[in-house]
Amino acid sequence: MQSTIGHRRTRYAAFLLLAVTINVVDSAITRCIADPGKRALVAAAASADLVLVVSVLYYWLLVRPGIRGRGSLVPVLLLGALHASMLYPDARLLAASVGGLCEAGLIGYVVAQVRRASRRQAHEEDPADAVRSALEAVFPAPAAARLIALELSVLYYALFSWRARPHIPAGSRVFTVHKKSGLVELFYVIALVSLMEAVPVHLLIGHWSRLWAWIATSVSLYGMVWMIGVARSISLRPPLVGPDYLDLKFGLLFRLRLRHGDIATVRLVSGAESAGALVLPRGSQPNVCIELTRTIDAEGPLGIRKKVNRIALAVDGDPDFLLGLG
Repeated sequence: MQSTIGHRRTRYAAFLLLAVTINVVDSAITRCIADPGKRALVAAAASADLVLVVSVLYYWLLVRPGIRGRGSLVPVLLLGALHASMLYPDARLLAASVGGLCEAGLIGYVVAQVRRASRRQAHEEDPADAVRSALEAVFPAPAAARLIALELSVLYYALFSWRARPHIPAGSRVFTVHKKSGLVELFYVIALVSLMEAVPVHLLIGHWSRLWAWIATSVSLYGMVWMIGVARSISLRPPLVGPDYLDLKFGLLFRLRLRHGDIATVRLVSGAESAGALVLPRGSQPNVCIELTRTIDAEGPLGIRKKVNRIALAVDGDPDFLLGLG
């Protein structure tokens, strides 16, 4: 086992060393040439190194031995093309165009992978999980995959989920924990406030700088999209009780997956009796407390981990059906 891990790390290190060396050397050589015509020729040769040679090295060192999937070649090619576009003289527009195409290409690839996974698994995976699975197959760094998956999932829930229904696997029962807290309504209110403040803030900052005015407006609009996406995800990713599992989801903000063997006891409580437990949603008055047989990592936004051995839920409606889990 240790030799296998060491072999993988050696191949990763070899690829990173060679890729960084190629990028640094080619970039330095290209930028040392002042004549635009000669620099364009050298940049063309450097582009072949950054796109083709680095991709071949990645395939040979990581894909061919089975360490990474073939789909993970996509970001390597896209990043190589983006860096190559920056080597050409006075190529800001080219770099911006290539960057936009790279982003569109990555999104298109993820959408294709999600659709393929949905057909293959008969819709047994919810959209956010499908996006994350597709990205984890592409990016070697799990943190990068989680970050991009969160961004794409927020955009999906904010812009494309208005006809969607909660994903409920066969044999599972859904329940909610958000209605009493009013958090969904709060997120919508914050989104509305972000939209309403965008115009006066734009006009105010525009007296000093048009650039910063548009930056502030973009931040306000992006914040509005985030609030709507989070609110929609809470409604469309509810907690689930399955035949042998309890999947405690709170939209894109929280997730704790438990097997029935992980649950020691389940009991009805009042707010005061849940002291010391992680409360879901935070700030609510819980009515169910679940004691775990061991400490388990729960996942928050951006993949942040939190150790949990006791969790209290503010279940909407009658929570008695949970008592049979303990």
